[in-house]
Amino acid sequence: MVRESTDIVSIELAGPRGEPLPPWEPGAHIDVQLVTRQQRQYSLCGDPADRSTYRIAVLREEFSRGASMYVHDYLRVGRTVHAGTPRNLFPLLSSERYLLLAAGIGITPILPMARALAERGAHWSLNYAVRDGAQFPFQAELDALGDRVTVNAPDRAGRLDLAQFLAEPRPGTAVYCCGPARFTDAVEEAMAAWPRGGLHLERFEPKIGVTRPNEPFTVRCVRSEVTVDVPAELSMLKALEIAGVAVPGSCLRGVCGSCAVTVLGGEPEHRDSLTSDEHSATMYPCVSRSLTPSLEIDV
Repeated sequence: MVRESTDIVSIELAGPRGEPLPPWEPGAHIDVQLVTRQQRQYSLCGDPADRSTYRIAVLREEFSRGASMYVHDYLRVGRTVHAGTPRNLFPLLSSERYLLLAAGIGITPILPMARALAERGAHWSLNYAVRDGAQFPFQAELDALGDRVTVNAPDRAGRLDLAQFLAEPRPGTAVYCCGPARFTDAVEEAMAAWPRGGLHLERFEPKIGVTRPNEPFTVRCVRSEVTVDVPAELSMLKALEIAGVAVPGSCLRGVCGSCAVTVLGGEPEHRDSLTSDEHSATMYPCVSRSLTPSLEIDV
């Protein structure tokens, strides 16, 4: 465990018998279950070439659901946690150029991306918004990446004015962004005139949106040959669980992507914070529902 800043600690996880860990690529995250039985998702921020450890970083949040305070106050070297296999819903796709944007703890998935792009010799730059230019996580690693990294802080390069910085679309540029909701929402708003598909976001908290009232609907699970009624007061994921249909779930807030299912028929109502295409056939039943009286899913 390494104190990266006043409120962020990085943690290296290793297999109890020193076995090689499953591989991962920049943008991946893992589910971590603590002794409190709470399961949380953390971006991997170490070196993908190092199969001996996973590195994550945890921000202490006084008003969190308890996991971050447990990590900072009680988790110690030598204790055991349970970690899932890496999943990547934020992959680094091929592009002519890359603009990486991060704020606060949002640097965790972005840092491995920056290192990978530097190793490839790609055309890239990173802007990292922090409150204190003298105290931020992974400072030595970011400084080692050279002048392609700009630390936006009042005492460094100044505050990052997203509206001005992103006002003009940059053709051929893929933007990867992670940070608190206020930051990611501002980036999304500033890029309204950019070509569709250029922005890739990872959110730590659900995106706030307006949805219609819950209505009951029916789900036909094609492979399981089971039909499930979803009442208004239950999530689709919970209704499937009660019916004995196995669909994994973790965050239950439409953020982690672990419960993804493929829709074969009907029209889903996407309420998650992952979907950028309202016509997507992938839905997340922990929060999403149906716009039609019934759905068919590949489960």
